[in-house]
Amino acid sequence: MKTQKRDSIISTMVILNENVSKKLKYLAELPESDYPFISLYLHVNAHELFEQAKKNRIFVKNSFQKIEKQADIKNDREKILDFLENRVNSKAHGIAIFACDKLGIFETFHSIMPFENSFTLNSIPHLKQLAYHADECENALLVITDKHFAKIFNIELGGFILDEAIMEHDIHRFHKQGGWAQMRYQRHIQNQALHHYKEVAKVTADFLDNNPYKNLILAGQHHEVKNLQKLLPKRVNTKIIDINSLGVKSNVNLILEKIIEDLLKNEEKKELKQVSGVINKSPQLSTTGWQDTIQLIEEGRAEQVIIPGYKTYIGWKCNGCLYVAKNQHKAGCDSYDYGLRKTDLTEEIVRLVFRNNGCIELVKGEAAEKLEKYEGIGAVVRY
Repeated sequence: MKTQKRDSIISTMVILNENVSKKLKYLAELPESDYPFISLYLHVNAHELFEQAKKNRIFVKNSFQKIEKQADIKNDREKILDFLENRVNSKAHGIAIFACDKLGIFETFHSIMPFENSFTLNSIPHLKQLAYHADECENALLVITDKHFAKIFNIELGGFILDEAIMEHDIHRFHKQGGWAQMRYQRHIQNQALHHYKEVAKVTADFLDNNPYKNLILAGQHHEVKNLQKLLPKRVNTKIIDINSLGVKSNVNLILEKIIEDLLKNEEKKELKQVSGVINKSPQLSTTGWQDTIQLIEEGRAEQVIIPGYKTYIGWKCNGCLYVAKNQHKAGCDSYDYGLRKTDLTEEIVRLVFRNNGCIELVKGEAAEKLEKYEGIGAVVRY
């Protein structure tokens, strides 16, 4: 059997982004700055890398031209262009860059999900798109197998993919003799295949037991997947969210497309359940509506905040502190009287939630439509 031990399998995998949540919290906790802060999101499109790269160069060039008279961003521009030219991972479908040279900040993220092209110059990093993808961190262990070969992938929507581990078992395919010799040979082949499935099942269980994978996806011919599935422990089988017919020789981009589709469907079900839970819980356990939710977040009492990920809500913010309001109902917050200015409430909420150690769920589809009947925001109370 040509296979790697589990420890060596892990060591061959390459992580594109580590600790996305920690970096998000770091960016969210940055104070507002007098220096210009660039937030750049790009759709890379690994299928059409060169054509998309050309489009992105034009988008970035035009974006810089629009703001070059507003601020000194020469160093940021050079760093960003160098990164896009020389350091983009070919597996990425999306790139996010946060840069403020005056503060010594240059953070980059690769994603297997595309971002919507966006270029923002502000006093704070714009984190909504990255938070949306991080929220979509429905990760999965994908196992593609036949009777003598297997590929194992770790896939996470919110930012990184681990390269595949490969397991191969040598199985002799031909034997000219008939009769008892042929029967013994067939049993030998079957035993080899069974041994292969057992090894794959063991490695699969080890990965799931020792890593925080929420989902398992199996792929291959129906009878081959069933042979593997029968050998998986019950605790592993309960994590299966899909079985499909992808083969071990399938193109990696085809694999990613299919798995992303599966994970997004699973995420939509989870989102709808979460929104329903917030709406139906007692007022002591949850809240909806902007003013009550903002107050809950600022008090550090929001365990989870749910908001549509595709909408921009305009509100008001005090120049002297992080007070935000959905409506301009007073001249300033309780501590300052500097007046209010317009702001993107979704961006403010994302930052506030991460600063207060909560989690944010940016929903879409049916879940978002349902939440919009309650002003488009809700939260689960921490205590």
